[in-house]
Amino acid sequence: MTTTDPSLITVPARKAAERARRIRAAEAMVARMRAYAEREAGRLWVFGSFVTGRMDHDSDLDVMIDFPAGGRWAAWDFLEALSAEHGLPLDVFERATTKPAFVARVEADGLRLP
Repeated sequence: MTTTDPSLITVPARKAAERARRIRAAEAMVARMRAYAEREAGRLWVFGSFVTGRMDHDSDLDVMIDFPAGGRWAAWDFLEALSAEHGLPLDVFERATTKPAFVARVEADGLRLP
């Protein structure tokens, strides 16, 4: 007879826990990004797996930024600090330097903040 050690965590359980953690982190980050964009008169779009509900244990958070020239670098710094604080990697695009077809798709399907 084989007994299973209850302190062992299976790979699927670990992945499920990490998926749940990343979703909670993304939700908290989006709330903070919304407040930041509103306060700093910029725009952010969140898109990808978080918006489509397909976030997984290895997902990042996809963000497109559009801030006035004077606030651009501060927005990058804010996002990098937020990523480090929540332990969730970001994939960041700047609206001004991204191909128009991609921008149109993000603007149509993404979550705009504010």
